[in-house]
Amino acid sequence: MENRTLIRCPEVLYSRICPTCGSLYKRGRWSSREDEEETIRECVSDSIVQNKEAKDLKLTLTPKRLDYSRYRVHIDASATIKGAPIEAALDTEMRISWETCDTCSRVSGGYYEGIVQIRADKRLPTKEELEKCTQIAQDVAKRSRDKGERLAFIAQTLDLYEGIDLYVGVIKLGKQICRAIIDVFGGKFLEFPKLVGQKNGVDLYRITFALRLPEFVRGDIISVGDKVVEVQNCGKHVSGIDIETGKRFMENFNDLIDVKKLSRRLNAVPAVLVADEGRTIQVMDPDTYESVSIKRPEFLSAEAGSEIMIVKTEKGIFMVP
Repeated sequence: MENRTLIRCPEVLYSRICPTCGSLYKRGRWSSREDEEETIRECVSDSIVQNKEAKDLKLTLTPKRLDYSRYRVHIDASATIKGAPIEAALDTEMRISWETCDTCSRVSGGYYEGIVQIRADKRLPTKEELEKCTQIAQDVAKRSRDKGERLAFIAQTLDLYEGIDLYVGVIKLGKQICRAIIDVFGGKFLEFPKLVGQKNGVDLYRITFALRLPEFVRGDIISVGDKVVEVQNCGKHVSGIDIETGKRFMENFNDLIDVKKLSRRLNAVPAVLVADEGRTIQVMDPDTYESVSIKRPEFLSAEAGSEIMIVKTEKGIFMVP
């Protein structure tokens, strides 16, 4: 065994690492990394050549930083050759060339291939909606980077009066963000390409994704066909309460026809419940003081003479839960 060499490794190794994100240039391309010392261990491990007869090789690599661009790495190795144990120890020096990777270079230069414009249909999006959309976009970008798409970054986020604009590093990411937001909120998006130049004879485009959140939000009173519904959730499905009958309501957003916004729950006003007649109730109109007969909703629990909340719409007066 004294004549056997278990492992070999150059005394000096070289690597290219991005100082901004820690990515490693390896085999002609940049690969994302997070921990600097783990990157050093990986570079050294890839450079170690083991004895072809060795089995069950175990390596322990201990990096020690010497200065800004150098590491001393101690290597302990153990294995068996033809059933006999063998051990070895080596030291190598890793010299780092700090270079900005392609992704960080594009981010710092303001590079983008698409813009996701998030707006709401016939209204302004709420602060909560925009915060949720931004979080969804960041999550989609991270998942895409984790799968190896290094240009899946959001270069810039612009807060505007009418919504937000997200500048994305790759066109595919813009489409993924739109689909993920629509899965949560519903809505739709359109694509508008713009020719910005050519590279190697191929046309280069930037695409604007015009995303529109649904017109309706929680608390809206809407007319859906012959039903009047208080919206509780609006995404791929619209769910809520039919306030005329008190029954639950749920429909696919894209299947809704003849939809119109009538009012909001915030517009509800107090009124006196005059009488409970079983299938109908008598409510005093707070403006005219006349008694109005409406259907008795299932959620009614108040007794005659007490106060309830109603909304007045073009389809009539309705009690809200």
